[in-house]
Amino acid sequence: MPFFDNRARIQIIIKQKNKTARAFNREDRLLGELFLYLRRAGLAGDIGDDAAVIAPKTADSEAAGGGRMAVSVDSYSEGVHFNSLVPDDSIGYRAVTGAVSDIAAMGSAAESVLISMGLPRKVSDEKFFALYGGIKKACKKWRLKVEGGDIVASRGLYISVCAIGPAGYNIRRSGAKKGDILFITSYPGLSSAGLELLKAGESGKNFLVKNFLYPDIFSGAGEKLFPFVSALMDSSDGLIDSCRSIARQSGVAVNIESALVPLKKELVDFCLGRKKALRMALVGGEDYYLVGASAREKFAKIKVPVFRVGTVSEGEGVFLDGNRTDYKGFRHFS
Repeated sequence: MPFFDNRARIQIIIKQKNKTARAFNREDRLLGELFLYLRRAGLAGDIGDDAAVIAPKTADSEAAGGGRMAVSVDSYSEGVHFNSLVPDDSIGYRAVTGAVSDIAAMGSAAESVLISMGLPRKVSDEKFFALYGGIKKACKKWRLKVEGGDIVASRGLYISVCAIGPAGYNIRRSGAKKGDILFITSYPGLSSAGLELLKAGESGKNFLVKNFLYPDIFSGAGEKLFPFVSALMDSSDGLIDSCRSIARQSGVAVNIESALVPLKKELVDFCLGRKKALRMALVGGEDYYLVGASAREKFAKIKVPVFRVGTVSEGEGVFLDGNRTDYKGFRHFS
């Protein structure tokens, strides 16, 4: 997701729309057609979540040292996900964090990463090791091992990170049910505000800028959250967009209650009021908190701090205070 398009992304369009007239954007269409193309050839697995859960094809997977694994790959490209405003160590840090967040969104914890990097031929040694300094920082924080990777010459800088961990609870986006409570694991909108301040010349010491440059993820005790969750994904493209994915894949409607969306004081101060802060919290991306659904009786058993922000009901689509929102977040080919 480009980090420089937040001004457009905080414009929420709320309107009624006939279900049969819904138009999918190009990224959705391309991915859907690709899935069908691969599935017909017998090459596609269970596509559509933050990570893939893979079981080795052996007669005795335990004897082979296997078992199911959660695997995710994330790519960060110069001019799309970052530019010269972003420090080199932040680029490496964010690349790793994005992939690790996808593993957490499956109810697991990453243990290893593979790093593929494309470098312009004239890149300096200092820049290369600064990029890897951020990778090292993220790996140390999330307790990861770098198991290998690849380095190639490229016209522009890019980093692809493959994160791997045990399958854990294997929580899908498609598990939300009517009556579930919608929740998030942290404050939304901080990264988007940090980006705006970074563009305005604010330093990385600012609380909001730091949240953009070095985002956090859910890294608490999974057994205190994951057993009580029916659907889960990360929020890298924003709260409304995450809810849209859960609603579509679960075949339900999701209603966000604006009064319940938690707003950090620093965000409200930056936005000069709660109205703009709410907009940024709803559509701002790259925060990497988790968005989930939990049955009411199980929600009360969650033992880590989470914020209830809405409910799941029959129907389709995403609603804000009962009004349908057609905002679809950032798409690479829009």
